[in-house]
Amino acid sequence: MSQGQYKPKLTTLHNAKARTSESRSLVLKRFILVGAAAGFIVAVGVGIWEHYSQDDLSRSWAFANEIRCNNLNVVVHSPDHRDALIACEGARDAIEFLASQDLDVTINISIEIVTNLPPVVSRSAAGCYLESERRVLILVYSEFRKFKTWFRISINRLLYRSLISHEVAHLVADYNFKISKPSIQAKEYIAYATQLSTMEPALRKRVMSNFKYEAFEGDWQLSETIYMFDCMGFGVRVYQHFLNQANGRDYLQSILNGKVLVE
Repeated sequence: MSQGQYKPKLTTLHNAKARTSESRSLVLKRFILVGAAAGFIVAVGVGIWEHYSQDDLSRSWAFANEIRCNNLNVVVHSPDHRDALIACEGARDAIEFLASQDLDVTINISIEIVTNLPPVVSRSAAGCYLESERRVLILVYSEFRKFKTWFRISINRLLYRSLISHEVAHLVADYNFKISKPSIQAKEYIAYATQLSTMEPALRKRVMSNFKYEAFEGDWQLSETIYMFDCMGFGVRVYQHFLNQANGRDYLQSILNGKVLVE
């Protein structure tokens, strides 16, 4: 199926909301139980109370901020509920698109919405995929907005959703590569093809109008140097290349099988 035929679906996340409400209730109950036990524990020793309190609150916090996306093998950990719901939407976009391209999407996916990315990640990044740990990390939306623009467009939540699709695509592709060390351009081709294909059509039109680039003509142009110099321009040209009827699904499979875009 070509990218032009892909149409992202809006999803409902009632179960996720219900789970979050249940989680908050359980946290409150836990807090009450901890408070009731405080008198006894203090009598035993302050050190034991401090250890118990920190451990309990840590587990409660993680549980309260976990959302399982409806009908997906996706879990989102986020301090902001709205960010988590958008993460579910972005993950669904990526999964449905990559499934249409014959990738195995049955893996379990965990997305972490964080206030800071690891120090090893470029300060210009708003999200990342840590291959060694197979972790997807995304900045909270409030931090993402500080970049002001993305793809030369004022940042909004639709761009945020596409950012999440990009990073989830990295994770799914990682499980589908048939070669041990795919090139940077191979990995980014799949991520950008996913991101631009699933982007809301009006938003994608605005993005494309901001980059007066022509599609890559062949593998020889899809270089790591071009990606490093202008990653978003690289992504736009990838999308145009992918739309070519000679490419599409077959080209993605060739990337995964190590037949093209190898070092």
